[in-house]
Amino acid sequence: MDDRLKEVQTTDLTDSRVNRDFVDWLKTKGMNYLLLILLALCAFFAWEWYQQKAVLARDQAWADLNNATSPAAFRGVAETHATVDAVAELAAVRAADTLMESVRTGLRPGLTADDPGAAMTPEDRTAMLREADDFYAEALELSERRAGFAGKPVGLTALYGRAAVAEAEGRLEDARGFLTDAAALAKPEYPSLADQAEARIANIEVVIAASSLPAQASVFTPDESGETYTPPAAEDLLEFFETESTEDAGSAEPSASP
Repeated sequence: MDDRLKEVQTTDLTDSRVNRDFVDWLKTKGMNYLLLILLALCAFFAWEWYQQKAVLARDQAWADLNNATSPAAFRGVAETHATVDAVAELAAVRAADTLMESVRTGLRPGLTADDPGAAMTPEDRTAMLREADDFYAEALELSERRAGFAGKPVGLTALYGRAAVAEAEGRLEDARGFLTDAAALAKPEYPSLADQAEARIANIEVVIAASSLPAQASVFTPDESGETYTPPAAEDLLEFFETESTEDAGSAEPSASP
């Protein structure tokens, strides 16, 4: 019985000593360790919040790029999301492509042929070509900041775009220079694009000559009365065929009735 009592007393003393040591540790070092753990947890949650915010910002940037339809909207996307992936250079390329499509169709961006004031003037065409070239140049500059392969796709698109602008403006040497740069940039990853650029260089004079052909609107234009105007050459042809048809009808003998 005495041994059992001694064992219980010893256990109580040991537990009391452990509790006292733990309390002393809390008083001396424990609070410092707890503070470090708390700081680590705060840092972890802050990092998670930052990562989530970055993901949301990236998603919003790409959504804005996909929803933009006008050159001004693309410009806003490029400025707002300048640091997100390749959104800025892609926005510049799409803005330039929109302007070039307007130059091709002769209609202002976002308008149809039925909209009042949709048709562009020669001054509008010149201004849009200049603006498109500026957008392509901006996209090319941004793409050159990306090392290695990352900047090549946008860079090639921008160089082809600048070459198209130069061709539309009749700047033959500038167009050759942009296409030469495109052929060099395309190698070795895009050999087919390099071949296309070199083939376009070889036939650039033919391309520019074809692009300078008159548009259909310049061949048939309405006069002041609203009637369709026919060019003199076409009038001569029509008069010739009408004369020939009349002479043939007068000289033909009537067929015998059965």
